[in-house]
Amino acid sequence: QSAVASPLSKRGRRALSPAMATSGSGQFKSAGPVWGPRKYILAATTVTLAVSAVAVATTVILSPARIAFSVTGASSSQGVEGASLVALNFTLEAANPSRRAGVEYSSVTARLQLYSASHAAAGWLKTDVHQAMPLQQPPATSRSLRASVLFDCKDLGCCGRAPPMTVLVLAQVRFKVGLAYSRQYDVQVSCQPVDFFAATAAAARVVCVA
Repeated sequence: QSAVASPLSKRGRRALSPAMATSGSGQFKSAGPVWGPRKYILAATTVTLAVSAVAVATTVILSPARIAFSVTGASSSQGVEGASLVALNFTLEAANPSRRAGVEYSSVTARLQLYSASHAAAGWLKTDVHQAMPLQQPPATSRSLRASVLFDCKDLGCCGRAPPMTVLVLAQVRFKVGLAYSRQYDVQVSCQPVDFFAATAAAARVVCVA
């Protein structure tokens, strides 16, 4: 008898497609689509764009808010008539107009600049800001910080009645939105000259600009 050739003989057997697999019963099942290089590139691009979008959104949310500084309640006092020691006092107002970002102050300092005609140079006085740090400031609120300095007017040649002084404010702050904090920023503003010896000084408000 002549042998009957099998339809899946060695010469006629076809190779299985990579996308096909056999089950235990011998039936063929699809193993899912095969990704080509183009799909991998598209997937990687999509992930990169998504990560970039999150980074940009975070940067926008935690971008610096504007802090408005001003000087109020300026005054001066001299302990003994004719003495050279002079005390200057003022209040530093810090307003946070942002409705979404709070502010955390890690330090706030204020210096007074006085031009001395006798020395033909500008003198600096570092004040004491009477406020514990860090200081938290919620959105849309203001904070009042008392500051003062005691100095010898002979050192600056301004005994009698000193001329108006410029106030320089330096602060280190972070901004907070929800639970997220921004990086630390150095804020520096210069206020218009303050006349601590004027009768109307206590009632005046002097604005500061960056």
